[in-house]
Amino acid sequence: MRALGLTALCLACVLPTARALDLHEAWERIQSQGPIYLSALHERDAARENLPIGRAGLLPQVNLNAYQSRINGTQRQPDVFGNSHDVDLNYTAKNAVVQARQPLFDKAKLAAYRQGRLQAQMGDAVFDAKTQDVAVQLAGRYFDVLLAEQTIELSEAKLRAFEEQVISTTRRFQLGDGTVTDVDLSTARRDLARAELIEARDNLLVARRLLEEYIGETPSSVATLREDFPTPPMHPETLAEWQALARRDNPNIIARRYGVGVAEQEVAKARAGHWPTLDLVAGYTAADSESLSTIDQRNRYSSIGVELSVPLYAGGGTSARVRQTSASQEQAEEDLNATRESVLSKTTREFQGVQEGAARVRALEVAVKSNGKAVESSKKSFRYGSSTNTDILDSEQQLYSARRDLFEAKLRYLLARLSLVAQAGALGQDDIDQVNGYLGPEMRF
Repeated sequence: MRALGLTALCLACVLPTARALDLHEAWERIQSQGPIYLSALHERDAARENLPIGRAGLLPQVNLNAYQSRINGTQRQPDVFGNSHDVDLNYTAKNAVVQARQPLFDKAKLAAYRQGRLQAQMGDAVFDAKTQDVAVQLAGRYFDVLLAEQTIELSEAKLRAFEEQVISTTRRFQLGDGTVTDVDLSTARRDLARAELIEARDNLLVARRLLEEYIGETPSSVATLREDFPTPPMHPETLAEWQALARRDNPNIIARRYGVGVAEQEVAKARAGHWPTLDLVAGYTAADSESLSTIDQRNRYSSIGVELSVPLYAGGGTSARVRQTSASQEQAEEDLNATRESVLSKTTREFQGVQEGAARVRALEVAVKSNGKAVESSKKSFRYGSSTNTDILDSEQQLYSARRDLFEAKLRYLLARLSLVAQAGALGQDDIDQVNGYLGPEMRF
């Protein structure tokens, strides 16, 4: 047994201690294996292909068409006396044509090229928007796990305090100094605390599953908040400056701007239906017995020229298409306006969340200290008969509520900082690392 104990001790010294997952590592994992992030990445890659697709319409198109057929039949021919004679037709027809077509004037294809370029740029902007949204959502789900774990710890501490109060009031009642009401009140608070602890554990399971959905795995432990919690001012410092940044750099607004450009080029493509097209066409033909008139003939020839196509009447479809795309362009412009207003509202909300969040954290820190003193005062007063058992239970409940509110306020403050930077379109690895600096090495779960 002693040998086994020494072996275990040696292994504990040699093997590295499991390191808790922090926000920086969670962000790295979501970029390598998170399905939501990878989906956005593939969406961007697909959107970028719109540029070469649109450009392809302006480049030469080369096609090869070939066939080989076996002809079996008869042909009736009159002779010099006017009599008809059947002639067997048994031959092989071959034909191969290589044709190259280069657009010289085609407004629709030119608009498609411009549209493809805008769609590729729009895809990059959408990816930036989704990346920053994923980062904020990841932080939110990570913080939900921290809050759920903290709630369990506080619930367990509150349950122990109420159990001690049940023991204390029961002893006093047995000694004749207390009442059965005190025992019943303490028991009721204890039972309620047990139910809250069960709910908190359920919430932790859900929070961990939601985090797993984002990063692609379930962490065995996560780093929690450090005790020290600075709240430095944001830069820039005014709401007007943050709103100006959001108007200019918010990726959702940028994507909507590109969307308006895409809609404009769709209108240009529709209007091109009224314009003629001009193509340079070059070809080479190799044919053997291509038709009845060329039986047993071998033809080889090349050609080059221009081909003009002029639309005359399309049943009104082209005009309807122009009206339809024009309406879609106006819709895109209104979507841009709506997105801009939504971003400005969110920027205002997150800016206020940072400003008020810092003040709330400081206020709750004071509240936790004062509630801790209130609990001690209630217990002392209860021993001297100047306070009741209910006063103790209420003060303990308020203390644990204040501690949970403080922890939640800190998490909301950090999330508001990330969200504000994201609204300005500037959320990056440095911002995640800055928030990650608030996390300590404590083990969880």
